[in-house]
Amino acid sequence: MTKKLLVGMIMVLLCLQTAAPRTVFAAIKEKELEAYAAELGTDAEGLNRYLVDFDWGTLEEIDADSVEELREFLGEPVTKENFQAFLDENDYTAEQFDQRLADQGYADKGYTAENILLVTDLYYVMGEPVNAENLQMLADDLGMTEKELADLFAESGLDIYSYAFMDDLYDVIYNDINGVSLHFLLQDVDMSKEGLDQLLADNGVTMDDFASYDELASFIYTESGYDFDMEWESMSPLLQAIGISKEEYRNFYDHLNTVLGGMDDAFFERLFALYDRLESFGDFETINELDDSQREEIVSIWHEAMDLFQLKAKFYLADGTTKQEVTIEELSRIKDIGNQILFVELYDASGNLLMNFSLTGDLVNHEIFEIPAAVEQPKPSVEPAAPKHEAPVKEKAAIPTKTAAETVKEEGKRLPDTASPIGNILAAGTVLMAAGAALYAWNRRKTHSN
Repeated sequence: MTKKLLVGMIMVLLCLQTAAPRTVFAAIKEKELEAYAAELGTDAEGLNRYLVDFDWGTLEEIDADSVEELREFLGEPVTKENFQAFLDENDYTAEQFDQRLADQGYADKGYTAENILLVTDLYYVMGEPVNAENLQMLADDLGMTEKELADLFAESGLDIYSYAFMDDLYDVIYNDINGVSLHFLLQDVDMSKEGLDQLLADNGVTMDDFASYDELASFIYTESGYDFDMEWESMSPLLQAIGISKEEYRNFYDHLNTVLGGMDDAFFERLFALYDRLESFGDFETINELDDSQREEIVSIWHEAMDLFQLKAKFYLADGTTKQEVTIEELSRIKDIGNQILFVELYDASGNLLMNFSLTGDLVNHEIFEIPAAVEQPKPSVEPAAPKHEAPVKEKAAIPTKTAAETVKEEGKRLPDTASPIGNILAAGTVLMAAGAALYAWNRRKTHSN
């Protein structure tokens, strides 16, 4: 078993995965970059700022090894001629374009039609118009006819045909609190309006208590059990294989929800500190290669991580006739486990049993601890970044889905996340919180593989 499992296990525990920063224009000579920026009517610093403002990302984040590649990626520059052609082809006026810049906050940053650098961004700024084709695409995606969608808007006192641009409609459906957005939220969780009223009453809140769609969606998905059901559906084959019931998983899920709901900067500082300590080990094949001090450090990381997540664990090794409790320290030193089975009991900090499960050699050998390649690194109190452009030609983005995990609005404006990082942790493999089981598994798998 390689160190990848150790890193992956702790990363799932910590919900961390960092990627090495990519230096993009290190291969591009500074003079060449400045010359290209001058072609666009700015300098390298101004180009970088522009790309960030229009959601391309920084020059460092764009994967280009040369000016030619960067030029191809960003596409055609704006000229007076093609700007006018853009207006004519889409039946826009210069005044409408300026108004869109103002509506989206670009005017406040000093942008006018004259300093838009890239043709792609003309479409990015204007978005898609509300027309018969786009309305039909939206209705189809929502599983409705255009008339049914128009009627739904009318029931909320809204006129679907009064909007000029599609992203304004997406705001109504996915970003504002209104009868239309509430219709689709309740549809997601298969709940009636009466059911929502009862859910609100049970939690002692009213609709007036929610300041944003984001808050409302998070409340509905969480309190209705929708989030948990989706997690259980995804994880149940693995969990049931090692003896974890839905009720037990619910206990664990609720515990993590409580812990993660109280995350603050200090929590993340401890989280990142643990990750840095783990990274300092470098690479190794098995834990048996480590000396006593390194082994003790790994166990120390385990204890601090469990403390951070307010968890306790008990481990037992059984050989068919006897069952003996062992510590994480003892598990870390086991080299020859034979045909024993590891039993794990996971408790909260108050000593309440959350779940228990067992690991056999067969399960361990069938990659039960396989770690996903990437787990998104959480950031405390940071607005999510808008997605990058797809260059060289901006294509129509797909209509956003309606789940809390996937509410991504067209034209690059990503809606706020409606769930805590708990989804990342659970989806990546909840039982890995019992990291002692994985310490045991490394040695067992190494023994079987030899």
